[in-house]
Amino acid sequence: MDTMKKVIYSVYKDKYDESIKTQLETSPESIDVEIMRANLYGYTFTKEYADGRIPDELSMDYWEEYHLENDDLDFDQMEDSDLFLDDAMGQEYFDLSPQEKLLMKTIDSTGDGRTPETAFCVIDVHQEYEYIARSDRFFLLQLVRQSVANGIDCLEFKNYKGDIKKVYFDISRRFEVDMRGIATSDAEGT
Repeated sequence: MDTMKKVIYSVYKDKYDESIKTQLETSPESIDVEIMRANLYGYTFTKEYADGRIPDELSMDYWEEYHLENDDLDFDQMEDSDLFLDDAMGQEYFDLSPQEKLLMKTIDSTGDGRTPETAFCVIDVHQEYEYIARSDRFFLLQLVRQSVANGIDCLEFKNYKGDIKKVYFDISRRFEVDMRGIATSDAEGT
């Protein structure tokens, strides 16, 4: 990702499109990061999000399982360029479906996770763990602590040398939306 762009939620109000799931199933390459941003962050304005539900098409775990069940990705037959996708920070996505890559790129477009100000923007804590499971930067790291302050989730990892690495995720939208189905704020930014 060439540039990181903080999420301004109000820009994405009324942008969620349920039909994107069909497009993701049939032609994920036709969806760019901006379309996925609109869909992902626009979803946070729905009653379903307020009720705590995340649709399948916004879950990397769903797409992983989808391809396993449909056996439609043959990683042995793919070119190296299909297996690896690098962003501007050298992040590699290995052995991911096109849908998982798109969601990873969308989250990467929001920050670098190195500080609270440049936290990766996710719509749910589960999405943090999906991201971590698919990121080579977290390979062989042990989660040692998790803390939340002001809508920023800080995960601390320890490497084999004992060094601690902090990664920040912005989950403030989850806190802004009342779990009874009422959006408490249109959030101009996070």
